Amino acid sequence: MVKRAVAAFLWFYTGWYAGAMVAAFIGISPVFGPLLGVAAAGLFAGDPMHVIWTRPARAARTPLPVEATPEAV
Repeated sequence: MVKRAVAAFLWFYTGWYAGAMVAAFIGISPVFGPLLGVAAAGLFAGDPMHVIWTRPARAARTPLPVEATPEAV
C-alpha cells in the first residue's frame, strides 16, 4: 500500500507539472495543472481496471476430508 501512495504522489506532481506547462503554452487558466494532477493520481492509485496493481493471489483452499459413513447392513 505504501508503493501505491508514493506512486499517487509522484503522478500527482507529474500531472500538475505537465498541466502547468500545457496551460502556459496554450494560455488557459493555471488551475488546469492541479486538476490534471488529481486526475492522474486518482487513475493511477485507484486503478479501476486492475492493470497496474494486481490483487494478491488467494491462498489455495484444501477440501475438507470426507468422513466415511458406515453402510447400513
